[in-house]
Amino acid sequence: MATIRQAVAYYLRKAHLLQFADYLMFLGDVLKNRKPNQTFLNEHPEFIPPPTHLAYDAYNHTNWQSYYDMGLIHSKLISDLTKEYISENEIKICEWGCGPARVIRHLHKIDGFEKIELLGTDYNEESVGWCEKYIKNARFVSNNLEPPLPIESELFDCVYAISIFTHLSEKLHYDWIEELFRLIKPNGILIFTTHGDISAKRLLPAEKEKYDSGCLVIKNQIKEGKKLFAAYHPPQWIKKKLLKNCVILKHINNAAKYQLEQEVWCAKKIS
Repeated sequence: MATIRQAVAYYLRKAHLLQFADYLMFLGDVLKNRKPNQTFLNEHPEFIPPPTHLAYDAYNHTNWQSYYDMGLIHSKLISDLTKEYISENEIKICEWGCGPARVIRHLHKIDGFEKIELLGTDYNEESVGWCEKYIKNARFVSNNLEPPLPIESELFDCVYAISIFTHLSEKLHYDWIEELFRLIKPNGILIFTTHGDISAKRLLPAEKEKYDSGCLVIKNQIKEGKKLFAAYHPPQWIKKKLLKNCVILKHINNAAKYQLEQEVWCAKKIS
């Protein structure tokens, strides 16, 4: 059932005030986390956090302990699936939508691989610039909201995207799924997350009815690609439409092990 919070968000979205309300929440979050963040940085003097506005834009919070911990946990999701499905000794991994490097900064060492090359892409040029300056174990490039990426074909063993399809229109789902598979080697894998059945509890009744019918639900009236532009993905829509030309290797519908409220998909393209 939708909560009062979701109803308020709906009317703020309709009034085009949701972005302003989010900015006020950002200011409050920075204030709330000032002391714990200073404590964390005192305990980890080598750790360089991203600018607060970049972190909040990507992750909806500015808490450095959470940024660090969730980066480790979500990098384990990627490393677990990569080790399960990739048998090469030397691998290349790309994160599409890396933001300010919460996950990719932890992936330069995965047990079982002799050499790992990392590339991160994002359409926020400021995030890419920060990553290029401070994250030394990966390369970074900018991309537009729409494909293509400035990357050659069949380059990567694994491409992953955490909470990126969750902020795109239906058209860009299809455009990007084709583009991402262009980058992947014939036996490589694509890993991505979606707003599935657990996340659907945040939908309003009419939206939930549409979701339950198997249709993609889009909450827009916000610039596409931003975190407040939200897509909700019935699993049958992923299987029958988005990945209809793919082999689904794994579908994790409850990723609590990785502290995710989103569903996880791992797929490869039909040869």
